[in-house]
Amino acid sequence: MRAAIFADQLFYDQPGGIGTYLRHLIPGLADRPEGVDLVLVHHGEEGERPFAGLAGVEEVRLQARRDVMGLAWHGLGRPRMERFCGDVDLVHAPSLVYPPSRAPLVATVHDLCILKYPRAFPGRWRAFHRRGLNLIMREAKAIMVDSRSTYDDLRCLAGKRDPRAKVVPLGVEIPAEPDEKEVAGVLSKHGLDAGYILFVGTVEPRKNLTRLVQAYAAFDREEREKSGELVIVGAPGWMGRRELSRIVSQAGVRWLGYLPQRELEAVYRGASIFVYPSVYEGFGLPVLEAMARGLAVVTSDSSSLREIGEGVALLVDPMDPMELGKAMRRLILDEDMRGDLARKGRGRAAEYPWELTIEMTLEVYNDSLR
Repeated sequence: MRAAIFADQLFYDQPGGIGTYLRHLIPGLADRPEGVDLVLVHHGEEGERPFAGLAGVEEVRLQARRDVMGLAWHGLGRPRMERFCGDVDLVHAPSLVYPPSRAPLVATVHDLCILKYPRAFPGRWRAFHRRGLNLIMREAKAIMVDSRSTYDDLRCLAGKRDPRAKVVPLGVEIPAEPDEKEVAGVLSKHGLDAGYILFVGTVEPRKNLTRLVQAYAAFDREEREKSGELVIVGAPGWMGRRELSRIVSQAGVRWLGYLPQRELEAVYRGASIFVYPSVYEGFGLPVLEAMARGLAVVTSDSSSLREIGEGVALLVDPMDPMELGKAMRRLILDEDMRGDLARKGRGRAAEYPWELTIEMTLEVYNDSLR
């Protein structure tokens, strides 16, 4: 099988969840004994090859500008992928960018945020990604979704169950324990004392950080002493700078920006609890990653976050800062509950290995060729 994957997210300054997905999916597929040959088509910089030397992976760099190519694909259905990579058995679109081809299209629809929460995106993105979603829904031979929540959203969109749709969850990598000296060094570098509240994710309105800060600001002095600081890790996304200007002025709130993975691992280890009150997620990868690192979690009782967190996290209404603050206090003050949820969370994370994602994706690939 020769499959082309449109892999632009690997080269974004902020690759996000789709970039994480591709970083695990591509080498996993290439390593399968069935012999899957992959062609990665992208607009990355000249010489950038994230999988250089990996057998079975070829990379094709597109010369045209990313925005021009996207508009041509969505508006004209040209140029086809075969022009860049020759004949392929299938094409995989891992986002709402539609790459036209004569081959069967397999698409991953991570969420329907562009329809449910359009104001979470810049205006110029809305029409483009809606057009991509419409093309995918019209042309795809198979559609993979990350969660039952997104599956149900897709069913509501179509008005009926779509036989092409299959839930293929993302995975999480169980990390090795970092060296204690390294953890101490990273915390010292950022002026952190262990025992803080942690959020990790792109800073943008959908992540609901304004309400998180409101909940934290309502802590009294004693509660603030026990909770430590509220530490936010993540690069600013759309409207992120505007939101940051409001929230970092609050006493006790620290924004560290984007951190390289080794530093991030250390910051995870210094936290007491993890809070992720996002309004809407297609899967909730940050929650699962925190659980894999042994952190007790407070998250939203909505969208896919309920699936990930039910029974192993404290679930709250993300629109209610009082309820969010109450859950945070409860977890901070109850050491036994923290330990119980940390243990259960590790168990939940273990249910989502990347190997399962890769195996199920290959099944979808094979089914699309029948």
